[in-house]
This record gives sequence, C-alpha cells and structure tokens, in this order.
Amino acid sequence: MTAPRPHGDQAGRDPERPRIPLICPRCGHEQQVVPGGPDRTVKVVHVGTGREACEPGDLARAPDDGS
Repeated sequence: MTAPRPHGDQAGRDPERPRIPLICPRCGHEQQVVPGGPDRTVKVVHVGTGREACEPGDLARAPDDGS
C-alpha cells in the first residue's frame, strides 16, 4: 500500500523555500514542467507560449555566453 500523494502546486515543496525558476538555456526565457500521465510524457515548455521550441525571434536576442 502506498501513502497518499499531496495535491496542488505545493506537492513535495517546502513552503519556506523560494521557488527557483526554470530558465531555457537557448533563449533565456522562463519554462515550466508539464506533468505526464499514463498516455503522455513529461514536457518542459516555455511559460509565455506553452511550446517546447523557442521562438525564432527569441533566439536572435539570446544572451551571448562570452565565448
């Protein structure tokens, strides 16, 4: 028998700890994890667009890594 899983956005998260944003390494915009299920895989999508791919205009403005 398994223990019940917590529900909501705070599942497994310490409320005292600040949330660290997930940032796209290609364009620098914030991303979020979309949970999977029995018929879906877990995806990481851009918050603004809901798409996995970066927008072409965002890649043109991506910060230079200094190399």
